[in-house]
Amino acid sequence: MQGIKIHKRIASICIALILMVTAYAVPISTKAATVPVTVKVAKEGQVVDTMTYKGVKVNAIYIPRNDSNASEMWDDPVYCCAALIKKFYLAVYGCTVYNLWPGSTPLCDAGYFTKVKTPQVGDIYGNSSHWAIVKQVNGSEVVLFEQNWTWYDNNGCYAKYNRTVNLNNLESDVSFFRYSGADANTKPVLTTDYASMEGVLRSFSWTTGSKTTNSTLNIYNYSSSGAYGSDDLISSTESVIGGYTELTLPMGHYAAQVINYSGSDNGVSSNIAEFYVVGQPLASSVMLGANALTVVAGQAKTVTSKMLPENTNDILTWTSSDDSVATVSNRGVVTGVNAGAVTITSKAVSGVKAVCTVTVKPKTVTNLRVSGSSKTSVTLSWDTAGDVSGYRVFKYDPSKKKYVKIADLKTNSYKILGLKKASAYKFKVRAYKKAHGKNYLGKYSSMLTACTRPDKAKNLTAVTKSASCIKLSWTGISGANGYAVYAGANEGKCTNLATVSGKKHSVKLKKLKSGTTYTFKVKAIKKISGVKVYSGASKKAYATTKPGKVKSVTAKKDSGGNVTISWRQVNGAEKYMIYMRDGKTYRCVKTVSSSKSKAKIKYLTAGKHKFKIRALKLYGGYKYYGKYSDEVKA
Repeated sequence: MQGIKIHKRIASICIALILMVTAYAVPISTKAATVPVTVKVAKEGQVVDTMTYKGVKVNAIYIPRNDSNASEMWDDPVYCCAALIKKFYLAVYGCTVYNLWPGSTPLCDAGYFTKVKTPQVGDIYGNSSHWAIVKQVNGSEVVLFEQNWTWYDNNGCYAKYNRTVNLNNLESDVSFFRYSGADANTKPVLTTDYASMEGVLRSFSWTTGSKTTNSTLNIYNYSSSGAYGSDDLISSTESVIGGYTELTLPMGHYAAQVINYSGSDNGVSSNIAEFYVVGQPLASSVMLGANALTVVAGQAKTVTSKMLPENTNDILTWTSSDDSVATVSNRGVVTGVNAGAVTITSKAVSGVKAVCTVTVKPKTVTNLRVSGSSKTSVTLSWDTAGDVSGYRVFKYDPSKKKYVKIADLKTNSYKILGLKKASAYKFKVRAYKKAHGKNYLGKYSSMLTACTRPDKAKNLTAVTKSASCIKLSWTGISGANGYAVYAGANEGKCTNLATVSGKKHSVKLKKLKSGTTYTFKVKAIKKISGVKVYSGASKKAYATTKPGKVKSVTAKKDSGGNVTISWRQVNGAEKYMIYMRDGKTYRCVKTVSSSKSKAKIKYLTAGKHKFKIRALKLYGGYKYYGKYSDEVKA
C-alpha cells in the first residue's frame, strides 16, 4: 500500500559562503561605485551596506563571526542572508517572503515570484547556499546587496560590499527571481489531506490574492506520467469564491489542481496534489519493518510497512516529528538531514498507526589528509561534514592498542605537536553534533598514517665545473635512504633534477644551461612505514655555469688595416674578450659589452692576423670564462 509525507512550510535559513577581505567601511547608497570594498565587522548590528529602493532604505547588518558562533549565525533569524530578503520585501512591499531554501523558488503571502534570465534591480539572487538582492546591473555585471557574507582569520571577521557576479560566467546553480506584487493574480497553493474515506466530504482549500475573482477546482484520475488532459478530468467545480470547497468522491487514486482567475485573465494554476479516497475495509493495525532506525545525514533508508487485514483499502500517511532532522517520503523512505533523533509515524485513515524512532548521525569525515608536517608535528585536514558541532580527533596508542581521543575542535584541521622526528603515527577523525543535550557521533574516518620529517641535510655547497655542469656536496643524515636534489634557474621555482642514494652526499648536475645562475637545495628521504618521507629543504646554495663557447666568428680586414670581427652572442655573457696572436701567444686586445656581436680592431700592420674570442660572466666576485672560439684569420 502507498503512503505520503505531510509537507510543512518552514521559515527559511541560509548558509553564507566565505571569502577573503580587510578594512573598515561605511554604508553606501545604491549609486555607490561598483568596486568591491572590504570591511571589518567589529560589533553586533554593524551596518555594512545600505540600499534604497522605491524610496525605502534597507540596511544589511552583520555580527562578528568566529570559531564559536560560525555555524549558529548562519541560521540566525536576524543576521543570516535570507533574513535580508525577508526584511527587504517586508519594508518595500509589506509582504512576508518564505521558502528560502537552496534551489527553491521564493514564496510570499501576497503576490508571487517568477524565475527570470535577465535580472533587474530589486530581483532576488539565489544559489545553493546564498541569497541576495540585485543592487545594480551594469551590462553583464550584477552588483549584489547581501548580508552575512563573512569570513574570519586571526585578525578578525571581515565582509565585502559591492560584490559582483558576471552573467556570462555564472555558477550553474544561480537563479534570479522577480516579484509580482499583490495587485497581480496570485498563484494558488492547494491544501488537501492525502487520504480520506469513501462517502465522507473532503475539503480542498487554496490561497487567493486581492485580485482573485473566482477559482476552478479540477479533479483528475491520477496519472503516473504527471501529465493531465481532458481525458483524465472527472470533476470540475467552477466559479468558487473564497478559496474553499468540499466534494464527495468514490474510492480511487486522484490528482487535484486549482486555477485562480482575475477578471478576464487566463488564470494561474497551482501545482498538482495527489490524494486517495479509500473504501472498506479500513486498516485495523499497522506494522513497520523496524521500530528503530539509524541513518547518516544525507543517507536514505526505507521503512517497510504492512496493514491488516491484508485486503484493506486503507492508505498510510507518513510524518516526521522534525523535518529538520529527518524527512520521510510517501513511500516510507527516511532521509537523514541533520544529527539528532525523531519519530516517524505511519498512520492509516482509520486512525491506527505505528512509529519508528530514527537516530541521525553526522556524516562520516572524508578526505582525511596531511596538510603540513615538520620534524615534531603534523597538521591534519579533512572535508567538512555539514551541519555539525565539531570534530573529534583520535591517535592510535600502541601501548593501549586502541585509538585515544586527543582533541575536540570546531575547525576541519588540527596541528599535533610534540611528536618524535622521522616517526609514523595513525589517526582517525569523526564528526559530532550536540542536540537536545546529547552528543551524536558520526562514524570514524578512514585511518591515516602521518609521518614526521627527518633531519635536514646540511652544509650544501655548489661548485662550477663547466658551461653545463655544477657539482653539489652536502653533509648527510643518519639513516637516510636517499636525497632529492632541486634546482631553479635565475631565481625561478626549484624543481627536482636528481635523486641519489643515501650513501652519496654529492652529485654532478649535467646538461645545465650555459651562463645561467642556479639556486639549489636538497631534501633527505627516509622510508617510514613503507612511505617515502621528505625532510625540510636544506639551506640554499648558489652557483653559475660558465658561459658557452663563442661560435660563428668571422674576421674581415679593410684597406685601412682595420679588422672587423663578428660572432654569435652567448647566453649569460656579460663581456666578450677578443684575443690576437702575438708571436706564439695570444693577448687580449679588446673587451666589449654583452650587447655587442661585432668589434673593430684598428690600425693593424700588414700581413695575416689570427683571432679568438671568449665570453666572460661575473658572479659572486669571481670571473667565469667560457671556452675560446675557433681561431679565425684576417
